[in-house]
Amino acid sequence: MLIKWIKCQVNNSDKISFSKAQEAWRKIKNAEGFLGQLGGWDQHNQNEACILSFWKDSRAYKNFMDHLHDGIFENSNQRNTYVNISVQIYKKKNDINSIDITTILGKGNILRVADCLVKNGFHADFEDKQLEVWNKGMTDAQGMLSGVFSQSINDHDRYLVASIWEDATSHQNYADNNLPFLKKRSAVEDTTLSITGNLIEINPLWTV
Repeated sequence: MLIKWIKCQVNNSDKISFSKAQEAWRKIKNAEGFLGQLGGWDQHNQNEACILSFWKDSRAYKNFMDHLHDGIFENSNQRNTYVNISVQIYKKKNDINSIDITTILGKGNILRVADCLVKNGFHADFEDKQLEVWNKGMTDAQGMLSGVFSQSINDHDRYLVASIWEDATSHQNYADNNLPFLKKRSAVEDTTLSITGNLIEINPLWTV
């Protein structure tokens, strides 16, 4: 499975226009190999729009980009609603719990995304700790519905951890009560150069 991670910087005056344009991406619902999409505004930066989309494989994603993407993008006029955009493509390595994240995109209110840059030579250790420590710890956290762990296809030092939560309260409880222990047990600071995160309130109108 391929995961597309998009972040857009949007001026206050263009937020409504951007949101309306984002709704136009519903047209990809029946695209071959499309598995779903969700997103919303980052809670710590209300001018940053964040979108995750899921594709069966690289062939399906390439077919979408070659034949569908440009038409939807131009017709929505979304190009004129943001000042900056970043796009990264990741390949799924494993699920965080036993639930495929693409089956619950219409559930939950919070999307948490952690973008991790791993030190050279520490990939195996980082991946092992994700399986042994983080996946188990997040699975045990109340309100964590599903998640996925993935690696960038262009920069193998970069990993993405995405999870969907019932609500902001459940994620805050995890951050307060579970996260410090998991960080210490995984010694994540020893294996990473940086970790940046987004806490996103899911907009149902952007979910496909």
